[in-house]
Amino acid sequence: MADEITRLYEGLFIVDPAFANKDEAGAVAMIQGLLEKHGATVIRCEKWAEQKLAYEIRKNKRGAYMLAAFKVDPLKVSEIELECRLTERIMRYLLVNRNGIPLEKWFKKYEPVKQEKRDRPTEIVVPQM
Repeated sequence: MADEITRLYEGLFIVDPAFANKDEAGAVAMIQGLLEKHGATVIRCEKWAEQKLAYEIRKNKRGAYMLAAFKVDPLKVSEIELECRLTERIMRYLLVNRNGIPLEKWFKKYEPVKQEKRDRPTEIVVPQM
């Protein structure tokens, strides 16, 4: 039989924030266990950020983002996606093929952009004719 072909993937999982805040190591272990269950080799997995969601998901207004880098056979990706859909603590997920992109660019902590507060309202200049 031919050697297995593995590709490098990035997985971004939005996890229930109550679970991730209570047990961050447990949330990381859950994602790693899910990936390893389907034959993936996990390179790195960590909690990336927690922030407000654009819309409510299962009555949650916030979500904890878990970022993972792993190698897996492309035929196993559909099995991982099915497992993500069936796991209640994972609210959303995204798996992307990332062959050829260095890992250092993935794992930067998310820092929301802080907007500068102004003391006075913005002035509108109307050109005169």
